[in-house]
Amino acid sequence: MEEKIKAIIIGSKDYKEKDKQVVLFSLEKGKIFAFLKGVKSPNAKLKFAKELFCFGDYILTDTKAGRIITSCEPIDTFFDITQKYENYLIGTMILDIANTVVDYNEPNPALFVEILKALKILTYETVNPLIVGIKFLINIFNGLGYQLSLNKCSSCGGPFVNRRFLNLYTGEITCYGCKSPNSVEISAGVHGILRVLTNTDYEKLSTLKLAENLVKETLNLLLLNFEERFSKKLKIF
Repeated sequence: MEEKIKAIIIGSKDYKEKDKQVVLFSLEKGKIFAFLKGVKSPNAKLKFAKELFCFGDYILTDTKAGRIITSCEPIDTFFDITQKYENYLIGTMILDIANTVVDYNEPNPALFVEILKALKILTYETVNPLIVGIKFLINIFNGLGYQLSLNKCSSCGGPFVNRRFLNLYTGEITCYGCKSPNSVEISAGVHGILRVLTNTDYEKLSTLKLAENLVKETLNLLLLNFEERFSKKLKIF
């Protein structure tokens, strides 16, 4: 049986001498495992389709050996992401997150669109890639039902006075009186960046002027939060 899907390559590894095993995140089917045969040959017609970030219309055929990619019409390879080191790090982080939170054969159109938005900004806009990474993580948490409470203590509902803490397991931001043992204190500067980026669309990220040290601190905090929730370490620095 043959089927056509719109998908992004989010993972790959060598298989045999000239083949590749790839993980596709598709709009229609969610995460899919498939093979690209002979794709490591110098003249292979589909060698572009094995690369991370490649977004296209893929034709898959079911065989006794598994799903085989027989054709791909590229939509965007996001090639320029690979030309800047930090852009590449954040781009691969985005793919790694998708590979972690998406189940096989479980469609997630909202996340699919989110990934495309982030990759397009990393590729075509002049913007601090770390800010894109923070925005993506905030939106991922929101989409998975872990929305950050930014305006008041998520436990008692009171205002934040001087100190605030992030519960690494639940993602809740609480006051000092409500903090849990697995909470870490966050600075007012980091809290401010979370507020700003929560309310800023991807298309407006290039207009922001944020302190680099606070940006790094915020990204590392969200990566730690992700690790606690999904038991997956995503190291950027």
